[in-house]
Amino acid sequence: MTMPRLATWSFAFAVPLACWVGACGGGNETGPDTQFNPSNGTDAGGDDEGGNVPHLGGGEGGAADSGNNLPPCVDGLCLQQVACSGGGHTTISGQVFDPAGNTPLYNVLVYVPNHPAKVAPIVHGASCDRCGSVSGDPLVSAITDTQGKFTLTDVPVGSDIPVIIQVGKWRRQLKIPTVAQCVDTPLTDKNLTRLPKNQQEGDIPLIAITTGGADSLECFLRSSKLGLDEKEFTLPGGGGAVNFYQGVGTSAGKYETVAKDATIDPASANKAFPSAQTFWADSTQLMKYDLVLLSCEGSNTNAPQVQNKGQSAYDAMYQYGAAGGRIFATHWHYIWFSGEPVLAPAGVNWAGDGTGGNTDPPNPADALVNDAFPKGQAFRDWLVNVGASTTPKHISVGQPKYNVDSTSAAATTWMTMNNHTAYMTVNLPYGAADDKICGRAVYSDLHVGGATIGGKTDGPSAVWPDGCATSGMSAQEKALEFLLFDLSSCVQSDTKPPAPPPPGVK
Repeated sequence: MTMPRLATWSFAFAVPLACWVGACGGGNETGPDTQFNPSNGTDAGGDDEGGNVPHLGGGEGGAADSGNNLPPCVDGLCLQQVACSGGGHTTISGQVFDPAGNTPLYNVLVYVPNHPAKVAPIVHGASCDRCGSVSGDPLVSAITDTQGKFTLTDVPVGSDIPVIIQVGKWRRQLKIPTVAQCVDTPLTDKNLTRLPKNQQEGDIPLIAITTGGADSLECFLRSSKLGLDEKEFTLPGGGGAVNFYQGVGTSAGKYETVAKDATIDPASANKAFPSAQTFWADSTQLMKYDLVLLSCEGSNTNAPQVQNKGQSAYDAMYQYGAAGGRIFATHWHYIWFSGEPVLAPAGVNWAGDGTGGNTDPPNPADALVNDAFPKGQAFRDWLVNVGASTTPKHISVGQPKYNVDSTSAAATTWMTMNNHTAYMTVNLPYGAADDKICGRAVYSDLHVGGATIGGKTDGPSAVWPDGCATSGMSAQEKALEFLLFDLSSCVQSDTKPPAPPPPGVK
């Protein structure tokens, strides 16, 4: 059936002609999907008829052209959009959470694809994921706010309407059985609007974690914290989303037995982690991963910690970041930022190895959020919203360090302690124009697992996962969560606030 251009009806409701008897569906989509039965709310209201969809903005016929160069609506779900009378809109609203379903997330893209069948599979490995490049031809889209909330405006009406929740290579695809016209459809079940906790629910980036003797990043992603299922932690090539490599220090570097912990991946049980030294010296191995997390090894001057890096490793890590890899490094892993080639640009002043007067801040320390840029303002507000901060701009952190004196304009400082940088990010390759940026690196000058929860602290020395003693997230782990998902997201200049992709038709 040919769909005529939409008109604004004089009734209290509007119906697209091709869907008069509910004959329209949402089409097929690639990847896993989840169905659920949302409750319908009241009229969403609004002042601008047609909302953010250009072809719903006019009078009779509804085909106002705002002068853009978008193609006309000729096929896809745009044919199921309706123009509502009285300035109303058809909306979908909800709140996005982390895989555990506990913490709402900022800057997550939520969208309805115009062509669901064109939603491409996620391809793992370093890639130049620019903001605005989204598969499936987004029809309507929104970015979650600092409470994790979103509203999609002028969504298609009908059955099996697809909604995609995505930040970087974290992605969940839903189908809404029914979207009624000119009212809001609220998605209220957080188990359906959280990010996937396993690969059966959706897409998860492929993550490498190198262990170390002074931090426990490996505990952060577990089901009791960020929310990933235990069987997603496997040996490289074992099918899990998270793979371990053994760095130096006191880390035991092996998986527990199934007899002692039934949640362990059976194929990985009682086996040793492969060497981090071999891993990070090989750009081919690094390039397979979407994110690489580097736990502090306890020193940057002792022979083992220095000798397991070297020029080939510095070269490979920089190549990985410049090609679109994402890197998170804690404390003594600043050697990657100060070696050659360096991950950090000139102008980042390093304080050295803790000697010569650069004493670590008190433990715990009061850290101060830098809110002088758009995402910094969001970070400030989000920390309050998730209970990590009781006073805006301030957060208490454990095991703070002092290794960065100051940063240049080419690096972004997110948080300081005693006027020294605690968290910073660098877009890579540094010095590149905004449209040439591909990768991103985060440096944390504190131990992420250093805070005490319920009188316990996670430790890196035990067989996995026996050293992970805590449940729930400390304030500094919540700060890490914000930066981890920011690290995962599409890359853009930090001087600009995030924005959803524009609609694909007029």
